[in-house]
Amino acid sequence: MTELSLPRLPSPSLALTLLAPLALLTACTPEAGSGPTPLWQDEFTGTTLNPAHWGHQTGNGFMNGSEYVAGWGNNELEYYTDRPANVRVEDGQLVITARKEAFTGPAGGTPQTFGWTSGRIRTAGKFSRTYGRFEIRAKFPVGKGLWPAIWMLPEDPSPYASWAANGEIDIAEGWGSKPKQVAHTLHYGGVWPNNTYSGVTAEVPGGVNDWHTYTLEWRPGEIVWKIDGQVTQTKTAWWSAAKNPPGSDADLNPWPAPFDRPFHLLLNLAVGGNFDGNPDATTPDAAEMRVDYVRVYSLEDEARDPGARPDMTYPWTPRPARPALPDGNLVYNPSFDWADTDPRVTPDATHLDGVPQSAFWTLFTLDSAVTLSSDAVQGRALKADITAPGNVNYAVQVRQDGLNIEQGRRYEVSFDAWASTARAMMVKVGGGQDRGYAAYSGEQSVPLGTARTRHTLTFDMKGTTDAAARLEFNLGGAGANAVWLDDVQVRAVGDAAGPRPPAPDGNLLYNAAFTQDVPGDPGIPGVPGTAYWATWEDGASGLSAALQDGEIQLKVAHVNPANNWHVQLNQVNVPLTQDRTYTLTFQGRADTPRSVAVVVGENGGSYARYLNATADLTPTAQTFTYTFTAPVTNPSAQFQILGAVGAPGDAYTLGLRDFRLTPKP
Repeated sequence: MTELSLPRLPSPSLALTLLAPLALLTACTPEAGSGPTPLWQDEFTGTTLNPAHWGHQTGNGFMNGSEYVAGWGNNELEYYTDRPANVRVEDGQLVITARKEAFTGPAGGTPQTFGWTSGRIRTAGKFSRTYGRFEIRAKFPVGKGLWPAIWMLPEDPSPYASWAANGEIDIAEGWGSKPKQVAHTLHYGGVWPNNTYSGVTAEVPGGVNDWHTYTLEWRPGEIVWKIDGQVTQTKTAWWSAAKNPPGSDADLNPWPAPFDRPFHLLLNLAVGGNFDGNPDATTPDAAEMRVDYVRVYSLEDEARDPGARPDMTYPWTPRPARPALPDGNLVYNPSFDWADTDPRVTPDATHLDGVPQSAFWTLFTLDSAVTLSSDAVQGRALKADITAPGNVNYAVQVRQDGLNIEQGRRYEVSFDAWASTARAMMVKVGGGQDRGYAAYSGEQSVPLGTARTRHTLTFDMKGTTDAAARLEFNLGGAGANAVWLDDVQVRAVGDAAGPRPPAPDGNLLYNAAFTQDVPGDPGIPGVPGTAYWATWEDGASGLSAALQDGEIQLKVAHVNPANNWHVQLNQVNVPLTQDRTYTLTFQGRADTPRSVAVVVGENGGSYARYLNATADLTPTAQTFTYTFTAPVTNPSAQFQILGAVGAPGDAYTLGLRDFRLTPKP
């Protein structure tokens, strides 16, 4: 199910569907000796859920310390309830129902209205176990955006820190849009974002909407998945890091961590998010996940020796690095014009289907439709005609793998890009699956116009050197249109800068009094004195900014009732140190009472929030104070004030001043 204990996930380019090829069903080997011994079961024979076995999880997210992680870390749409309308027991079956309906409930302390409800139950605090056979007979619903799941999380994260160093086992997850397939996945590695996963997509005979028995057999050093008694996947290699970020074998927890501790079971039916995208017109307004039974057995060999740690590849494992081109460019075939007979085109080079002279480039799509071509009129630029954009930006992804991005270096990314209509695309240099799809460059939103334009981005590589990094152009989720790309460059341009030092008064936030103009840092457009600060809006909020007597004033013409991030005041490159405690203060007011979000967190990736609080502003200016402890070292964190929600069409003005962020002694 891929839930984070540190806020996630899921990076929009995480692409959880990038699993191994379809698993072929193989004959089940009969159990030796006396076989499994029954330990725990629920046959759902009563009229209500057994409270001694199961507890409900409700809401649209979870608290991680002081931080609220919305959408369960996966951008999910549903609000889980404990109502019989969403979770009930009937006819000897558990029934979890997802319903399309308006439902208002608290989300991080702020009431919000959601478009879907569903149910999520777990055995945490009631039953957990290390090793054994876990057998669940179930049938899954089908329909775009539905995400039924049978999975396991550690009962106690210690001693392996948090997700995913402490592990996750996904017994069966269904894509509502893929009625004959389920995913079997292990999540492990380092603490997010240094996590990784591996798994397969398995064919389900007859489809997931029929009854099937999903089984997990877990022994020391081995985890086996079965469908209807037939083996679909076996895993014998994984790892868990004791240090974040891990940098060598010495940073590993003892084998077979993390899968040597008690795990509990979860059953839920999610709606929307990163796994299967959001529902569409074909999705039913009500859908049921049914479970006939859950049975857990001990295995006669579950106390066996796990053996020595198997050979594995880690992020720090040396691997051959593809050299830069003579001009320093790490991107091969940068202008989409290398002939296949070019000696630089190796036999293993990827190509874009139907596009001549496209060696070294790759296309990934997710519930989208795009036609790629070489546009001779535009000098052989790559043209992407997007007819179905999908629900997320990585639904259409043009990328190149194999870039050698070295720790401690600064990189410049430049390219020509334009579109048939004004739009934005997300550009990212990051890791692949074995790096948890980390965003080394952050996720950069690049506005495209209709004229060919040169775009340039820079970033410092703070992660472990990655000889297999990826450059991604994420073109999905922005309507049907055409996008052109040409002359793509990624070059090392020097050494990375160290963390930004505090201001002379010790403040980690620069220009806290809104009095500075700095060459090369324009600040908020049209507002002198706002160096180091920025604003952002979703294009429909009518945001304008002004400065008066040291107070930054944000005027919002149109409230977005769905979320509070439609209006933002931001400062990036704020240096934080793992396990250090910080104090944030500022003064704020609003012309009408408004609750805004106060956030310190990651700038990119999953936009993890280390501080996720609120400030209840009134017409009288007040001083607000917060403390938080940084869960990771991040030399370029982001501070944000997120706008208020309200009724559609509401307008308001915020006044903010005297920001101060300092480490506690």
